[in-house]
Amino acid sequence: MRQPKQKPTRLAEKLLQIRTSLGLSQNELIRELGFEGELIQAHISAYERQHENRVPPLGARRDPLARQQQ
Repeated sequence: MRQPKQKPTRLAEKLLQIRTSLGLSQNELIRELGFEGELIQAHISAYERQHENRVPPLGARRDPLARQQQ
């Protein structure tokens, strides 16, 4: 029988750190990752405050770090 996936313990902290280091608002992060229509600002806020039980979608369509380096 499969074990349930463990929720990453530092995900909220890392998400906030990455977003702020890129100088992005929560809405800008959603746009940069290509998740408009799938996520809203309240979801990002809940993830960052660890009030969201789901793990955010990790299959980002674009890499905002790569765009920043160009």
